[in-house]
Amino acid sequence: MPHHNSHYYEFGPYRLDVGQRVLTRTGEAVSLTPKATDILTLLVANAGQLVAKDELLKQVWPDTFVEESNLTQNIFLLRRVLGDERPAPRYIETVVRRGYRFVADVRAIDHTANGDDAAVTPSVAVLPFLNATANDDIEYLADGLTDNLVNNLSRVSKLRVMSRSAVFRYKTRQELDPCVVGRELGVGVVLVGRLNCRPQGLGLTVELVEVSTGWQLWGDSFDCQLKDILEIQDRITHQLLNALKLKLTGDEEKRITARYTENAEAYQSYLEARYHWSKYTRQGIEKAILHFRQAIELDPNYA
Repeated sequence: MPHHNSHYYEFGPYRLDVGQRVLTRTGEAVSLTPKATDILTLLVANAGQLVAKDELLKQVWPDTFVEESNLTQNIFLLRRVLGDERPAPRYIETVVRRGYRFVADVRAIDHTANGDDAAVTPSVAVLPFLNATANDDIEYLADGLTDNLVNNLSRVSKLRVMSRSAVFRYKTRQELDPCVVGRELGVGVVLVGRLNCRPQGLGLTVELVEVSTGWQLWGDSFDCQLKDILEIQDRITHQLLNALKLKLTGDEEKRITARYTENAEAYQSYLEARYHWSKYTRQGIEKAILHFRQAIELDPNYA
């Protein structure tokens, strides 16, 4: 199996040196068999894409007939080494009857002639915003802000954004260390936010943390009036992109600033509906329908 000696990949706390065929975790070498190394290299090099079983067998065992069980056993070993859990994989996802997909964010780095590393696409995880107000009635707002920031940022082509399903498993954990979570998710930066009480109403504080160093790249605080939610979301999105030194194309600017309503109350009802809908219970769906209807009544064009 050919390798590119000038490459290595980073994901979570791991680094895979393709030329040396060595996997390390926070600098410590991880023991892998040659075939497991080959499989991991193929999956990581095609991160986010399905790699078919037939393709893995062809590349890892060229000109040799082997049973599919050989591949399955090596995948099992890789998962054990990476501490992966099959029901909720952080690294290797099984696509039933088809193949495997590497789902962690991967940082691909080229060694240049002068020893410097080439710049790569930045990656970010928006952790579930924490409702620190002790008011459960505005939990929908914390979830809605998180959801929509993930959606807005994912429209930027030069930014890789961790999915909602990956970040919301951290929702029930309190006082998360963004560096630890960032390493678990395999991203370069983490956005954390907190809703809190202020004498004049609600406050929202956010900060962008670099995972490898713990440095704060950007932070801000907002008076979180419900009528200003749409504007606050836009400001957070733009300031985060500025902190990462990412420039938007004209089309991307239009996509991330697109609003389907200018009515703050309609948007608030929509967020409440999404919150109740996500509970996937009969009562939750019934509440969601009421809030969706309210949103449409407030802005008939919002349907």
